[in-house]
Amino acid sequence: MTVLLFSILLAINLGAGCYLTLANPLKVSEQTSTKLIFIIRPKVFLGVGIFFSQLFVLFLFASIVFAPITQLVCNRYPNNISTSNIDLSAGQNTLTVMCKLTENYWFGQEKSEVLVSELLEAKLETEMQTDSQVKPKYSYKILLLTDKDSFPFTDRTYPKFKLEELQSIELRINKFLKPPTENNLAVILDDTFMGYIVVRVTVFCGILALLVASPGLFITCNLDKEANIVKLSRYRWFGTLGKTVFQYYLNEITDVKLERIDTSIDEYFFRVILVLESGDNLPLTPNYTSNYINGDSIVRVTKDFLELKHKDSAR
Repeated sequence: MTVLLFSILLAINLGAGCYLTLANPLKVSEQTSTKLIFIIRPKVFLGVGIFFSQLFVLFLFASIVFAPITQLVCNRYPNNISTSNIDLSAGQNTLTVMCKLTENYWFGQEKSEVLVSELLEAKLETEMQTDSQVKPKYSYKILLLTDKDSFPFTDRTYPKFKLEELQSIELRINKFLKPPTENNLAVILDDTFMGYIVVRVTVFCGILALLVASPGLFITCNLDKEANIVKLSRYRWFGTLGKTVFQYYLNEITDVKLERIDTSIDEYFFRVILVLESGDNLPLTPNYTSNYINGDSIVRVTKDFLELKHKDSAR
């Protein structure tokens, strides 16, 4: 499963990198002798949105594999009777403790199961780390000790607010292991709250990826010689919000140019404009960009369709 996660994250990073460096924001969706339809896509917004989507995938994976419920169930069995066929008898004095430690996913499906024989003790272990300000930071976990080995109750360590619950679990286990008063024990460590946090972060990362990608401006340009119209549609949020439509007669267009502005840092920015008979300029791309090549390709595609004379398009 981890290999699959790394493969998906690698594919997302490679996809975002290739899209940002190689993709052409200009997409011609239909081109005939009488009709031209092309779309100008917000390359940077989409590329960065793809990059941020890996956070969503990472936390989605974490929420799927997260097992919020850890349960330890112990039973006392007569020492001279097979543990696979148990019929407890109060008359037996020599008893063996057999325990089963399980981790369960969200809806009760079992993630793992460990059989523990001859459990001797539960021990609360404290771990200390230092933060960036060299202040001690404590975390806690429960260890289960047998005569041959020791292993954690869960692989996770817990902050101080969980200490009281961990101490209670430790006390119950050790009390059960003392001279027998009960034949059965069941303790549960419930991390559902932590799991909900992971789910909320997953949803947040998904929304963040959409928020980064969706504000980019999509522009659809529809030029139709038979209907003698040019229709510009601009929209964000993948066409669901803020859509504006401009429509003019096609024969009103006298030129298509790449408008240039200078900046104080000796850098040029460009946008494509349609020059009308009235002398007005209709911005095809309302936002200026430093990418001359993409703007020039839009100018050339439009001029070729309108059979306008090519010349230096930047001014």
